[in-house]
Amino acid sequence: MSDKCLARVQKLLDDSSITSIQRDEIINQIKIAQAEQGIARISEIDVDRVAQDVSEQLKLQKAINKRNALEDEIKVRNYIDNIINNFDADPDEGLISILVGSNQRVTGARSSAAAHQQAAQNQLIIGFNQKVEEAGLTKLLRNADEMTQLRITRVMEQTSKGLEVTEHNADIIKLGQIMEEYSELVRNKLNARGTNISKLWGYVVRQSHDPFLVRDAVKSLGKSYDEITVSDTIKFTDDINYAKNYTAWRDFVMDKLDYDRTFADVKNIEEFMRYVYNSLVRNQTVKADGAANTYGYKGANLSKDSKMKRVLHFKDGDAWFDYNSKFGVGSLTESFFSGLTNAGRNIGLIDSLGTRPVENFKKIQKGVQDHLIKQGRSIEKIKSESKYEKWLRVLDGSIYTFENFAGARYSASLRSIASMAKLGGAAVSAISDIGLYASEMKHQGRSFLSSMFEAFGALAKIKEKGRAKEIAELNGIIFDNMIYDVSARYQVGDPLSKGFTKAQRVFFKLNLLSWWTNTLKESAMLGTSRHIANQRNLPFDQLSDQMKSLFDVYNINASKWDVIRKNAIEITDDGKEFLNLGLLDNLSDADVVKALGLKKVSQREIDLARDTFKVSLSGMLLDRTTYAVIEPDAKVRGDLTQGLLSGTVLGEAIRFVGQFKAFPLSIIRKTLGRDFAKVSGPNKDVAAGILGLTSTFLVSGMLGYAAMTAKDFLKGKSPRDPARLRTILDSFLQGGGLGIYGDILFQETRSGGDILGNIAGPIPLTGLDLIQAMNYAIQGKPDTAGRTAYNAIRHSIPFANLFYTKAAIDYLIGYQMLESISPGTMNRMQNRMKKQYDQEFIFGNPL
Repeated sequence: MSDKCLARVQKLLDDSSITSIQRDEIINQIKIAQAEQGIARISEIDVDRVAQDVSEQLKLQKAINKRNALEDEIKVRNYIDNIINNFDADPDEGLISILVGSNQRVTGARSSAAAHQQAAQNQLIIGFNQKVEEAGLTKLLRNADEMTQLRITRVMEQTSKGLEVTEHNADIIKLGQIMEEYSELVRNKLNARGTNISKLWGYVVRQSHDPFLVRDAVKSLGKSYDEITVSDTIKFTDDINYAKNYTAWRDFVMDKLDYDRTFADVKNIEEFMRYVYNSLVRNQTVKADGAANTYGYKGANLSKDSKMKRVLHFKDGDAWFDYNSKFGVGSLTESFFSGLTNAGRNIGLIDSLGTRPVENFKKIQKGVQDHLIKQGRSIEKIKSESKYEKWLRVLDGSIYTFENFAGARYSASLRSIASMAKLGGAAVSAISDIGLYASEMKHQGRSFLSSMFEAFGALAKIKEKGRAKEIAELNGIIFDNMIYDVSARYQVGDPLSKGFTKAQRVFFKLNLLSWWTNTLKESAMLGTSRHIANQRNLPFDQLSDQMKSLFDVYNINASKWDVIRKNAIEITDDGKEFLNLGLLDNLSDADVVKALGLKKVSQREIDLARDTFKVSLSGMLLDRTTYAVIEPDAKVRGDLTQGLLSGTVLGEAIRFVGQFKAFPLSIIRKTLGRDFAKVSGPNKDVAAGILGLTSTFLVSGMLGYAAMTAKDFLKGKSPRDPARLRTILDSFLQGGGLGIYGDILFQETRSGGDILGNIAGPIPLTGLDLIQAMNYAIQGKPDTAGRTAYNAIRHSIPFANLFYTKAAIDYLIGYQMLESISPGTMNRMQNRMKKQYDQEFIFGNPL
């Protein structure tokens, strides 16, 4: 459309009674209509029709905003009432419970925003996987080459736009249609929760950006920096390479964008593209839409942010695919899963905290403060807004954004290397998981010993098969290593490049931690599902106190339990009963109304309630699974990062110090915190709490000794004397989560001061070792310097410490190297082993 035509239209609108907001929207919609229809002349566009559509959209948005405000207010008041009624003695804990959960034994204590997020994203992924599997297209989805992915993309676009599908392969057509239909389902789920996102093909995948590839755009495009010329108008940084990467990215993407849709309301295109680029490099696409400043649009209203987040509109599917191949998070499949994860986090945040999450939480905080002031009580403990920000940043995803790209990138890479260098024996150390597993099942009302046998039995199986495995997945478990980041078990999580991400996936398969973790999680999910299903003949008031207490912290009351036991129990062919949340998809409207106590509700509210009911139950099962198989949750991640961003000095410092501490802190927060809450919190059960703490402590110590002995055997060493005090203490440390440090903590060449230095984390400690080696060299102690440097280096080589290869490497190479560098090292090591642990090398002197 020519500027003259637009000017005439603008003049007509200015002279009319149409509001300024409507005028801007009409102009934008005229541009979009012209682009979509391929019309060159404005006279061929029905401007009156466009104006009417804009007016209707504005009315719709106004109605949505009004409804959102009402529903948000209801959520806020319900949360305030819950804190007043159930956390009156500790309102600070009540506010924390809303965000990341609490161990307090009161109503709704574990029904947190974090639990809703995890369940919502898992359910989206599982639902999609189920549709693909039912169609028999899983292999095609996972193994499609680049050309096949492009053909699938074209089917998605053609299906969405109602065009003739040009593809002839029936499987590719079906897969493309499934992906597009599921993308529409996700968009509609968000709209049902208060957003107003217009139809857009491939909604789930359309904004796939890898910050590492975007930041290194020159290399990503296969160019050299000498080829890129930066004009004076875009030198917005002192870093010339940064400016060249921006130039390369911008020039590549501009040729593929739909100008009228992308820049419909943009006055300064260059400024807009700079801001988008900076947002991508800082990884801000991972932020949930409830946070402000999403893609340059400042606002906390999800209905606007979810729409505004789709900033870059591509000409067609081919243009998007070309961009995604260069700068996306991965293949079409990986981009789709990444989009589902982000959408699920958004959905979980809306379901729990409403369409204005941060603003609503502040209202809740203020409401509780007002209540305390009326009672003449102090509000000092809950006065600060920043106090809860560390957990809000985990929920909205901003904790994974960058402040300084280079600092965040290289620091994350170092921590990834440390993980692969230090965790070769993690699966052996995880033997102590069995005690924690049994402790959680005991909390649910089951036998401690039988639960231990259940876990061992699951590990003895090669793989769970049949309907039981399907039920575990339908209830929320994700086993796919491409989606589930098992490395997060021992660290707070880092955004990594594709290369390091793939390396970690391979590493955690090779060290068997992926198998171990997935097996026990599946067993825990099925064990809890069976335990709940076995109670199906009992009304709520006849359930055990443990089961009622478990249900209560997830807001499951008698009405909900009646609907669950009537509709969600499946009996498999072998006669076993399981809770199967997949059956809730067919829950009748009457049962939804009954379960949630709804009155005078619309069909939208019923459908939404059915979905959120299933997600909340999945959140309960997933949450209990992370108690049985310990993993850091949003609370631990918030504690270990303190809300500090990657790339900042303090942010990186705290991540280095916190590396590998997520697991032991999770044990303290979850296992010990759960039982301490029985001893000292509301609704006390002191005897159960003491019994739980005692049994966990003793069994973890015994299993810690077993893990330690297994690792010693793999190192070629005899078992330690179990009667020695040092051995007993080490066993409890090993069973309490510190065993992941392996040689870092317990290697024979370390002093007590060195072990205390490990508090700083493996990377700083390795740096300290190298500095110490240089210091020894300066002092004229070459043997000591060489030995110290060699130990520091050999313990920092990824894949070199896999538990089933480490002993062979040490015997064939390592010990000889140590002896040649520092003669007498092996004799000193053997003497120290004998004196401190009464140990010897099983296979004799390694030399």
